[in-house]
Amino acid sequence: MLEGGGDSPMGDAGAGPSTQRTRLRVAGAWSGSLEVSLDEWNVEKLRAEVSSHSGIATDSMKLICAGRILKDDVAGSAGASKNLRELGIGPNSKLLLTRVAPPQQMNTADAEQERVERLARIKAAADAMAKRSNEGAFPSDDFDLQLENQSGEKLMFNSDTDRRALVMGLMMHAKARSMIELGNYLEALEVLGMAEESFSLCDRKFLEAVDNVALLQIDTVWCLFMLRDIARLAVARERLARARDGLKRSHGPNLERLRVLQGGFCPELALYVRLELLEGVVAYHSGQADSARTSLLSAQEKFEQLQLSDEQVAALAQMGFSMKEARRSLRVSGKDASRAVEFVMNERAKAQEKIEEDNRRQEERREQKKYGKTLGGKAVDITKLNELASMGYKRRIVAEALKQSENNRELALEMLMNPTAYSTLQACLGERKSRGPVDSIALAELMSMGFSKDKAKKALKGSKDTAQALERLIQGLQDPPTGEGSEQPPSTSDTEVAAANPTSASLPESPASTDLDPRDEEMEEEIARDITGDPYAEYDIEVSKEGDAISEYLGLLNSNCPQFTV
Repeated sequence: MLEGGGDSPMGDAGAGPSTQRTRLRVAGAWSGSLEVSLDEWNVEKLRAEVSSHSGIATDSMKLICAGRILKDDVAGSAGASKNLRELGIGPNSKLLLTRVAPPQQMNTADAEQERVERLARIKAAADAMAKRSNEGAFPSDDFDLQLENQSGEKLMFNSDTDRRALVMGLMMHAKARSMIELGNYLEALEVLGMAEESFSLCDRKFLEAVDNVALLQIDTVWCLFMLRDIARLAVARERLARARDGLKRSHGPNLERLRVLQGGFCPELALYVRLELLEGVVAYHSGQADSARTSLLSAQEKFEQLQLSDEQVAALAQMGFSMKEARRSLRVSGKDASRAVEFVMNERAKAQEKIEEDNRRQEERREQKKYGKTLGGKAVDITKLNELASMGYKRRIVAEALKQSENNRELALEMLMNPTAYSTLQACLGERKSRGPVDSIALAELMSMGFSKDKAKKALKGSKDTAQALERLIQGLQDPPTGEGSEQPPSTSDTEVAAANPTSASLPESPASTDLDPRDEEMEEEIARDITGDPYAEYDIEVSKEGDAISEYLGLLNSNCPQFTV
């Protein structure tokens, strides 16, 4: 029962065990009081009673009293489970109720194996993506990673090791954040550990240019808190101190640098609600009540600043803004409606610019893929290609010159201006055209008619168009007549030029599809989706869980409930 006074007699004294009822106070995930029989009830009965009032399943809760976790299977002197009094619970005892993840429904060994394999896939995919993301690399992906500092300036690396370490750390952190949003805190902790390991391999000067390492520390402690891992929470103070130092470095001691970077807006409030809540929780579990109260009250003040009325949100929604845009803009503008509108319009303009820039880069990447790699495995430099093509040379010829010169502009220009070298470039292009990759759209069209991929490819390579390839397939892949679809043999002069420069004439095409390492494309796409490119995503936290936790721990402090230290 929830109501009742103090101890009250229930039955005759001395007739067997006492049936006296005692009221226990419960705090934490649910707050209230219960009337229990200390001599007749065991932990299982207590857990069931708490569940009936709190609505929390018995296998999803943890009960703590005087710093000890109450377990169902503690045997007493007679072999049965100990009653509550034998466990040290008395009339003045207080219980802390926390939520825990329910037991896995599938076989534990299978679940663990699946988890380990998934984590290994995530790490391997992120590592492969980081390796392929270096400047000038052949664009074998459909995504493009651009690293910028807090000012939006592109980061320049002295070594590929630093670049790869930072890229991998950022990708792993983004993946972990998506897991946190789904409530997969245990798995997120593993991925955060991998991200931290990657960051540790990077030069500190690059880490200090971004705030991701500080955010990672906060995310790690948040996972521990959501898992109610009290033992590890109590020693998380150092992580939070590193987080605060990192944010101070990135944002400025009084957030003045962040204000400049964000155009006078203040997106960080929700992040500091979480940080100060966690600082208060860690202080509480370390037995530092005064410090805990200070941090929690500061977090509560910021939390209240973030609360929006339905009228405020509706006013912006009526202007045609989405609910997400309305809430975010009001929070970062301090609930100033005119500033909120300005923020949304600025963000929409930036988003449109980003779309146009992404489209431009995608077009460049498609063109780079069409030309193939240099001997060193690099992509054709589009800037140099545009510059040389503006002089009147055909883009394909310029691309071939840049490929053979390893993107050396001066050497490529010499090749273009030299008639013999120019003829050699043309000969190389003619040879590649006859054995180059087929048109993917035409290939798909023929395969949709029931022809195998190999036969369709063979037909397309010997034909001038899809119609002729289809005719050849119907006729059983007979060779086409001379001059129809196949390249004419080079002229005598072309042959002589090719022989004069055999190395250039026989340069092999190296399309990305010939890479030997298999790719986990499914996992790579999953990781790529987690990288939003939204500069506010890591600050735009929905703080409802934080608000509940602030109330919970302030309630524990106000009720003089003993700190559960470890």
